[in-house]
Amino acid sequence: MNKKELRNQMISKLQGFSPSEKLGKESSLYRNLYDFLEGKSYETVGLVLSMSHELDTWPIIDHFIDQGVKVYGPKCTYTTKAMDFYEIKSRDEITKDEKNILIPDSSNEQNNQVDLLLVPGLIFNEEGYRTGYGGGFYDRFLENFKGETVSLLFDEQLGQVITESHDLPVDTLITPTQIIIAKENRTNGK
Repeated sequence: MNKKELRNQMISKLQGFSPSEKLGKESSLYRNLYDFLEGKSYETVGLVLSMSHELDTWPIIDHFIDQGVKVYGPKCTYTTKAMDFYEIKSRDEITKDEKNILIPDSSNEQNNQVDLLLVPGLIFNEEGYRTGYGGGFYDRFLENFKGETVSLLFDEQLGQVITESHDLPVDTLITPTQIIIAKENRTNGK
């Protein structure tokens, strides 16, 4: 199977969760995330505004804002394949871009070097490599990113990833049932 077929298969699988099944998985995943964050201090966090088949990121956004952490969401420029992060102050200022993706207000503060970046994707392996949606935005962004990277995923999203030379892994994977320190699973340790 090629990457496109793997992506489509995973999207179908995620869309197949019943609302109650998805809610249960999300609750467990949030608990593992908050356990992972215990004792850590971040002033800034970047994360995607989720699509309906993905993990709902609004509870995470609300959690960080309630903790006094500044939260930033991505806005993509499709012609140049660039991605910048802008502060999310409230749900009221969220709009959709030309591809119907939720985005923050680009007149808000921009910060492309947050302390913690929650990196989305569709399929992940235990070394932290991921298959995203195919735009390459996060791989390009991660080339110059200095902070900590974590991906939140359902256990069903762990699998075989077709990697290419430009792919960059995340540090940690968090699922409803486990926290995987992915960088420890890589042969180069990075």
